[in-house]
Amino acid sequence: MNDRSFMLIGLVLYLGAFLQSLYLLRGCGQWESRAHGPLVLAGWLLHTYGLFLRGQRLGVCPITNLFETVMFTAWALVLIYMLVGLKWRVSLLGPFTLPLVIALCLFAMFPAVDQARDKFTRNVWLSLHATLSLLGYGMWALAGVTGVMYLVQERQLKSHHLRSLFLRLPPIAQLDVINLRLLIAGLVLLTVGIGLGFVVGVVLFLKDVPKTIWTFTIWAVYAGLVAVRLTGRMRGRKIALGSIVLLVILLATFWLVNLVSTAHRF
Repeated sequence: MNDRSFMLIGLVLYLGAFLQSLYLLRGCGQWESRAHGPLVLAGWLLHTYGLFLRGQRLGVCPITNLFETVMFTAWALVLIYMLVGLKWRVSLLGPFTLPLVIALCLFAMFPAVDQARDKFTRNVWLSLHATLSLLGYGMWALAGVTGVMYLVQERQLKSHHLRSLFLRLPPIAQLDVINLRLLIAGLVLLTVGIGLGFVVGVVLFLKDVPKTIWTFTIWAVYAGLVAVRLTGRMRGRKIALGSIVLLVILLATFWLVNLVSTAHRF
């Protein structure tokens, strides 16, 4: 089997884990199922092996085209989801996170998306720059997911109609803390990624003005969101909404800026 086959099997396992989570959310079983976590982990391991095979074949970090970049972002999102779930025991992130992961993988699997590039830059700093930046975007994606969970939990509290979902979701205060930490982590990772981009060379930034402007704009907007949250000017619902809106903007503009990009085109 080739690298795409392993990633496709991983996608099938993600889908199976998502369907099982929906079954459990209906109250048809205990959420602490022993199958959900292993399904996600097995899918992620196959996903990882597929990316490894692609990297071995190319001889560089497998983020050279849009297919690889999207699949790497989905891989990072699952990794962060598993780590957050372990740290804060938020296993219910699955039903909210996996739909985004599945959608990203399905988009990447279209044959037209996986177009080979003729030239690859073998530079460890460039690879670190791209990897940390994508991990930062993954952190922000999960922040958007926790924002959705916050709004769901808030709606249940305000309606005074508490369903089983209320008991299974984390407390609203905990979701607020998780959201903030994910926003900060994403900002730190992208900051370091941008810094490594300067190690690669300022010329690279000057050659690709659209991508440079987009990156710094996204960074500045998220930095502003973190700043108003830390200063107490905004919190709770507004920060959750901001995380969701910014995630939608990030996903909608990423591929657009890629189309007009030059040096950074995937």
